[in-house]
Amino acid sequence: MDKGVRSNLWVMLLAGGRGERLWPLSRAEVPKPFLRMSGGKSLLRDTLDRALSVAPPDRIRILAGDDLSGLIRKDLGKTWGRRILREPASRNTGPACLLAASWLSSRDSQSTMLVLPSDHRIDGIAAFRRDVARARALAEGGHLITFAIPPTGPSADFGYLVPGEPIRGDGRKVSRFIEKPPQGRARLLLRRGALWNSGIFCWKTASFLDEASRAQQTYRRWLENAGGARHFARLPALPVDRSVLERSRRVAMVRARFTWSDVGSWERLSAGARKDRQGNLLHGEVVAIQSSRNLVYREEGRCVLWGVDDLALLEAGGTLLICPRNRLSSLRQLLRTLRRKGGHHGF
Repeated sequence: MDKGVRSNLWVMLLAGGRGERLWPLSRAEVPKPFLRMSGGKSLLRDTLDRALSVAPPDRIRILAGDDLSGLIRKDLGKTWGRRILREPASRNTGPACLLAASWLSSRDSQSTMLVLPSDHRIDGIAAFRRDVARARALAEGGHLITFAIPPTGPSADFGYLVPGEPIRGDGRKVSRFIEKPPQGRARLLLRRGALWNSGIFCWKTASFLDEASRAQQTYRRWLENAGGARHFARLPALPVDRSVLERSRRVAMVRARFTWSDVGSWERLSAGARKDRQGNLLHGEVVAIQSSRNLVYREEGRCVLWGVDDLALLEAGGTLLICPRNRLSSLRQLLRTLRRKGGHHGF
């Protein structure tokens, strides 16, 4: 345990992300945490390895629904299949963190809880461990800590944090949260020193439960009634940022020193990838002739582009999606339309 930090650190892995903005690569049979990226490891396995760098196996739990238990056992092994903290229903990260904190409080009332989404890519394990130690020290003072990411440019894909006054160590209070602003406002925020909100959190379990009970009446009632699956399914499906952190005066941030990327959309997945001379991003056996600025992902088969620009052509799991590239930001709307039509479309 780190010098000066008294409480046990537990790590909660959030494995319930559906990844609709990565469809059809992320789909019902292969949800986003189970996608295999560089090195052949799934995003979930990669996140677990990070967790193991800061906590022993018996203080790590995976939050997921019953429908993912088979995939978790297949990916991580039977031992980790026994360390699943079951979500009775999919209700977003607010209720998921509440469930984890309630479960943990009954086992280790003085614990500190690190929350890791399982759809991030992080480089720099030594820097990650140091940042976790910094966050733990601030959490001991009762702060709810979020890890802030130095932006690489304006983006409408992320939430932003406006730093407030300094606190002990090198932390800062969070003055304001801004949820996924349009591109123009994102540029203004960067000029004012705003940072990206990573969705990685650290807090004393008791501190989080206090703030969650104060922020949301439904959370307080659920805790007072000793939880329960039926009542959990009725909790508002809100992210923890909106349901608790934005309503709290105890939120602080540490500026992350590790390299972070969110695999949240096709554009984010391809960010930093190598383009050809015409600005095409091509994965698979693809030839582009007199074509520019296209995004192509093919798992198998040959593809030739001829005289087309600004298209997305995405093939995975037996489904081929073709659309203007600028429509990829509306994939969730497309999936809602497909579901209304009554067919099975991979979700």
